Amino acid sequence: MAKEEPTLQDVLDSMNERFNMVFEEFKRFDQVYSHLHALRIEMKEIRETQKADGGVLDEIRDTLEAVTKAVDKDAVTIIGHESRIRTLERSKIN
Repeated sequence: MAKEEPTLQDVLDSMNERFNMVFEEFKRFDQVYSHLHALRIEMKEIRETQKADGGVLDEIRDTLEAVTKAVDKDAVTIIGHESRIRTLERSKIN
């Protein structure tokens, strides 16, 4: 038995199928590219927001450090006053 040769229509249909597959892949590629582009823009916005937030966080950290130092100094002062008051109370009792 001899193999049948494909007709011109068979060849054209096969080529048309393959071209359609290629075009579908291009559509998918375009979709992926648009999603990646959108993600890139969002990442850029996030970085800019982080930079702005970083400045605010630095200010908050500086303020907290100053408050911590003030509280530490006040605690030392209170301890000093407590010992003086105790000494005065003991001298009044005796």
